[in-house]
Amino acid sequence: MSRRWRWASLSILVLTVALGWSATAQAPAAGSASEFYLQYRVAFDRAATVEDLLPLMSAAMRAQIEATPPAERGQMFGMLKMVGTITDVKILKEARTGNGATLTVEALDPAKAKTIGTIEIVKEGDAWKLGKESWTSAP
Repeated sequence: MSRRWRWASLSILVLTVALGWSATAQAPAAGSASEFYLQYRVAFDRAATVEDLLPLMSAAMRAQIEATPPAERGQMFGMLKMVGTITDVKILKEARTGNGATLTVEALDPAKAKTIGTIEIVKEGDAWKLGKESWTSAP
């Protein structure tokens, strides 16, 4: 894995904590964590700013994003979008946790190499929210 890809992966892990649905989109009130994550990916692909995603983020992630100075959010979001260009997302496993679920996900990175994601989805009230997201190259 190249140094740039590793750095970008780490950036995604740290920055996606605060991502969520766009103001015009609504997070599903019911359904599985897997269904939520697939809908989140659609919203992520369509988002023009990090603020578009805040409604889909857990309270902790949202607080982290909102703590970032507004002038730096555009650059941060640009990096997220560049690294977040994964395709062919397949959910391999959904494991329930005390506050939501952990997903094991497989996808193709921008170089079309297989990558594995670990996605933490939390339940806040009746809504699923994105907790943390991390990606590594598949063995």
